[in-house]
Amino acid sequence: MPELLLPTVPSAAGSSPPPHSERDRKILVALAARIDPGDAGAHNNLGVLYFNKGMVENAVSQFERALEIDPRMQVAQRNLEIAYFSSGYFHRLIAELTERLREWPDDEAARRRLARAYLQSGEHSRAVREFYHLLTRAPDDIETLVDLGRLEKEVGRFDEAREW
Repeated sequence: MPELLLPTVPSAAGSSPPPHSERDRKILVALAARIDPGDAGAHNNLGVLYFNKGMVENAVSQFERALEIDPRMQVAQRNLEIAYFSSGYFHRLIAELTERLREWPDDEAARRRLARAYLQSGEHSRAVREFYHLLTRAPDDIETLVDLGRLEKEVGRFDEAREW
C-alpha cells in the first residue's frame, strides 16, 4: 500500500481541518485497533485519515509512531510537519526539525523548513540565521533569496526586501 502524503497548503497555516463527528471518531478508532502495530506505512496512512477528519492530535500521534518505527520515512516526516504547520504547533515542528538537523546537519530541506517555521512563528532572527546558513552552502539559491526577501518584507524592511 503506498504511503499517503497530506496536501501542502502554505496559506492554510493556522487553520484547521473540518471538525469530525462521533461516528468518524468511532470508525477511526476501530481502524486503529486493526492495523499492524509495526507497520510505519499503516500508521502514516491512519494519520492522514485522522488529519483529514480534523483530529490533528491523533494524526500527530500516528505520524510520530510511524517515525518511531522508521525514522527515515520521509512521507511521515513531511506529514508531521504539515500537521504542525496547519494546526499552529510551531514549537513542536521547530523541535522536530532541530533534532533532525542534529542527526543530519546537511539536510538542506529540513533546514529550509526550519527557517520557514521560524518565519511563520514570528521568530525572524532565527529564520534569518537558518536562511544565511543555506546561503553559505549555495549563495545563488533562488529559493533562499526569495525567502529572505519575503522575510524582509514581512518585517517592514521593503528596501532590503528588494535587494534579495
